[in-house]
Amino acid sequence: MPRTGRVVSLTGYNHIIARGNGGICIFEDDEDRYRMLTLFEDKLVGNGIGVTAWCLMSNHFHLMVDDPNGRISSCMSGILTSYAKYFNRKTDRVGHLFQDRFKNIPVENDIQAIALADYIHMNPVKAGVSTVDNYRWSSYRAYAYGYDGFRFCDPGIVLDLVGGSLEYRHYLDERLESAPYDAEPRPRVLDDDVLKIAKEIALPVSLSDIKAMTPAERRPILCKMRKSGLTVNQIVRAVGLGRATVANGTSGWREF
Repeated sequence: MPRTGRVVSLTGYNHIIARGNGGICIFEDDEDRYRMLTLFEDKLVGNGIGVTAWCLMSNHFHLMVDDPNGRISSCMSGILTSYAKYFNRKTDRVGHLFQDRFKNIPVENDIQAIALADYIHMNPVKAGVSTVDNYRWSSYRAYAYGYDGFRFCDPGIVLDLVGGSLEYRHYLDERLESAPYDAEPRPRVLDDDVLKIAKEIALPVSLSDIKAMTPAERRPILCKMRKSGLTVNQIVRAVGLGRATVANGTSGWREF
């Protein structure tokens, strides 16, 4: 089936979404996140595309961009190709890292722009990962406090619409109070507790036997470990499998 053409945004602003193939984790540590943010700065801002809002999650990311010259498709293709090569080489995996083409959704008016910034910044809350204010890997602080340590994001267009940083903080707080999900972060499993949890989940199989199992046999065990709160890296250390094997074996674990 032939691909359809991209819809052109009347405002020049677009919502970009890229997801890991099959829900696979695309950011395993801060090194990965810094690599992606560097690519945003080099390939987007460096080519005249403004980044208005952003958020990195474990298996996907969101961007709101200002693309006055229609360069987003070629620049995003370069970003995803470059990052996939880096990540696959680092984790010793093969195959597609990202799911299909990235999504490119046009932003048609000011109301949509404000709503999109809210949606992007509330992603960690919706996922139960963190409160908005404590999440490091988004542009929220650039909006709320006028400070962004990554320096490539320009929140000016949205802040002008809502009346500045203080008004934006109050506005988003009101949105969060009425949000249909728990704003409390999901508790993290301490490294000291990983082996105990992994052993209990694997029973009656021992952790040392999991490596010898087929992918289909070990997938339920690995997915239960992810559901219990263990990260990919924690499972790697507990079970002794490679990161690519664990990441692939736990893709889509939330729906498992």
